[in-house]
Amino acid sequence: MTTYYQQFRNAVYQNISKRSAALLNLMDGVTTSPSVSSPVAVSETAVYQRQFSSVYDSLREGEIDVVGLREALYEYQPPESETIAEYEVYAVDVTWHNRPEASTLSDRGQRKQGRNAPVEQGHKYSWLARMVSSSPAWVAPQDIERVATSETDSQIGVEQVKRLDAQSKRPKVVVGDSLYGNKVFVAVMLLVATVQILVRLRSNRVLYEKPPPRPKGKKGRSRKYGAKFKLSDPSRPPDRQKRVNFKGQTVLLEAWHDLRMYGLAEVVGLVLRVQFLNSDGTPRYKRPLWLFWTGPETVPLVDLCQMYLWRFTIEHAFRFMKQNLGLTANQSTNLHSLQNWLWVVALAYTQLLLIRHDVQDQRPAWHPRFVNGQLKPLTAGQVQRAALTFFLQFDLQTSSPKRSGKGKGRQKGYRPAPRKRYPVVKKSKKRAKKTKLRA
Repeated sequence: MTTYYQQFRNAVYQNISKRSAALLNLMDGVTTSPSVSSPVAVSETAVYQRQFSSVYDSLREGEIDVVGLREALYEYQPPESETIAEYEVYAVDVTWHNRPEASTLSDRGQRKQGRNAPVEQGHKYSWLARMVSSSPAWVAPQDIERVATSETDSQIGVEQVKRLDAQSKRPKVVVGDSLYGNKVFVAVMLLVATVQILVRLRSNRVLYEKPPPRPKGKKGRSRKYGAKFKLSDPSRPPDRQKRVNFKGQTVLLEAWHDLRMYGLAEVVGLVLRVQFLNSDGTPRYKRPLWLFWTGPETVPLVDLCQMYLWRFTIEHAFRFMKQNLGLTANQSTNLHSLQNWLWVVALAYTQLLLIRHDVQDQRPAWHPRFVNGQLKPLTAGQVQRAALTFFLQFDLQTSSPKRSGKGKGRQKGYRPAPRKRYPVVKKSKKRAKKTKLRA
C-alpha cells in the first residue's frame, strides 16, 4: 500500500471521533462492493468485519469532524491533478436525493425539472470537487453540505467557496452552471482572495457597460451602470474574437470586457460567447454558450472554454457514485445518518482515486486497452473492479470489533409512539384570487 494512501487513510481515521473503526470499515466495504443497493448490503462484502447491525449504528452514532476532514481532502489531492492556465479548477453543483414517501423525514423540499415533469420531494446536497482529469473522468470531492429549504444553492455555494479560499494561497477557479450565474453567488468575489469565478449565464440576461464619467460641476453620486448589454442582442462588437479547433470541433470564441451585473457593480467581469460551428460556418446549436469570468482578461479564451466544459466531469462522478457506490441508497429518516453516509461514499470514491495507479489491471477482455498505441488509464468502474484484490493484500482493520452480545429487545408491553410527520416545504406561494367588485 502506497505511503500517500496510508497517510490519507490515517488522516480520515483521526477526523472521526466516534465509531471511527466502524465507519472506516464501512468505507472499505463501499469501495470494494460492485453495487451498493443499501447501506446494510455492504455488510456482505469480504472486507467488512462486523455484523450487519453495525452499519446503521455507525451511521447514526458516528461523529465526523467535518472541518478537519475538509482539510485532509484538500491536503491529499492527487499530486498529478491537472491545471488550466496555472489555476486549480473546482466545480460546484447540487445533486438531488428523491424521497417522495418519507413523510417522517424533516425539511423535505420539492422540485420540478420541466413543464411536463413530475414534482419530486426530497433533499438537495451541494458538492464542491476538484477537477483531476477529464479522460478518464476523475474528481476529488472537497466539501458536501445539505441545502436546507430555508437556503438557496447559491448561498451554500458561497460558504463552500469561502472555505476553499481559506485552504491555501494557490490560485483557484470555481466553475458553476447557470444555477450560479447570479449576483448572490458572484458576490463571493468581494470576500475571497485566491478564487476566481466562471459561471454560465442564461441567454436572456442583461448586463451593463462601464458607466460614463460624471460631468464636471454636476452634483450627486456618480452612476454605477452604463448602457444595457443584452446577451440576446449585443450592443457592440466583441473586444476579442478567435476561432479555434477544440477536440475536433470548430469553435468561435467572442469576448466583451468590462461588464457587470445589476446590483453588483463592484464586480467587473468578462463575458465570453462560445459557439460550436458546422463545417459550413453556421452555428451547430440554436443558442450559444455565455460565460461570465471574474479573473484577469489576459487568460486565453480557449482556456476559459476548456475550464467550463471540464465542469461536466462532476456530473459523471455523481452518476458513478449513485449507480456503483450507492450515493442515494440510504433511506433513513435520520438527518445525521444521511449526512454521514454521504461522507462515507465521498471517501470511498476518494480511495478509488488514490489507488487507481496501484491496482492490477482487471478490466474485461472486451474493454479496449490501448488508444493510439498507449495504454488507456483505468476508469472509476475498472478501479473498483480491482479494489477488492488490492485491499485483501493488507490489514485494513484499525481495531478489532468487540461483540456486545445479544440485545434484550423491547420491554414487554412497550409501544413506541408514532414518529412525527413533516409536511413538504413549498417555497412558491399561491397567488390570491382577484375578487370582482359588484356594482
